[in-house]
Amino acid sequence: MDTRKKNFIIAGTLVFIALVVLIALPSKKQEGDTSEEKITEIILDYANWSPISLVLKNQGFLEEELKKNNISVRWVFSQGSNKSMELLRSKSIDIGSSAGVAALVSFVNGNPIETVYVSSTPEWTALVIPSDSKITDIKELKGKTIAATPGTDPYVFLVHTLSEAGLSLEDVKVVTLQHPDGKNELIRHRVDAWAGLDPLMAQVEYNRQAKFLYRNVYFNSYNVISVRKEFGKKHSELVTRVLAVYEKARQWAIDHPDEYLELIAKETKLEKPIAGLMLQRTGLGDNQLTEKQRENISKAGKALQEANLLDVNKSIDNAISELFNTTYFDKYLNNN
Repeated sequence: MDTRKKNFIIAGTLVFIALVVLIALPSKKQEGDTSEEKITEIILDYANWSPISLVLKNQGFLEEELKKNNISVRWVFSQGSNKSMELLRSKSIDIGSSAGVAALVSFVNGNPIETVYVSSTPEWTALVIPSDSKITDIKELKGKTIAATPGTDPYVFLVHTLSEAGLSLEDVKVVTLQHPDGKNELIRHRVDAWAGLDPLMAQVEYNRQAKFLYRNVYFNSYNVISVRKEFGKKHSELVTRVLAVYEKARQWAIDHPDEYLELIAKETKLEKPIAGLMLQRTGLGDNQLTEKQRENISKAGKALQEANLLDVNKSIDNAISELFNTTYFDKYLNNN
């Protein structure tokens, strides 16, 4: 065979093979789409102290949004922010609710999460004492027993409050209990005070089993939504869709106050007046992570450092910059 003809056939064959390989390979866009499509289930937490999570679960907004992609939704109950953070760390959930400062503490301690949304602005914690207690001032707590749950907003509230009164955790005896157990120990008079959390706090308030010793809305941090960083990286569009539905639930609560109250009472299994007390203390005016949230959570983090409860060698402000990721919700806002 003529050498020139032979080379032509070989070259043509190589070109054909190359074209076949290129056609078979997915494009970058297809790879991205495939990674989004591979997921068949998303797992979120819900909590009695996080009312918008209850709306989302009850109304089925997320299930409706994701059914066209054949993605099912699984819900896991969370007793407190510390439990939510544990669920995220163990990959038992993909997206979870917590107090803003709880997310910060967990992140500083190595939990690979991103905080992405504000679901409410609550005054959900205060220092509570039995209704017949003779204590009238924070300073009188010196030497007393206080029930609290580490890794949660109520615990940080306790640290803040003691510090403001010139006391520290060393001046009191902290009994580590989950929130429901703390409430029960308080009404049984087995502790002198409790760093309370709604709706349990509203329950003992309404039933006159306890009263407030100290309230300070500025010592409460925001109810935020966080996502596992690995999950967000792989499924960024899905995270944006979840936040869009969270926003739908928040707006529904604003637009339907009576139905919102009924729903929360039903989901928490509380009487309507008790659920109403909690909702009176739960603002729904914030949804974005801004300088306001940054400042609030920064103060709480620094208070924990002063109490040697958080690594003093870590920059709180730098940690918050790494923790906060607004891109998921910004994408939703830019399209609406």
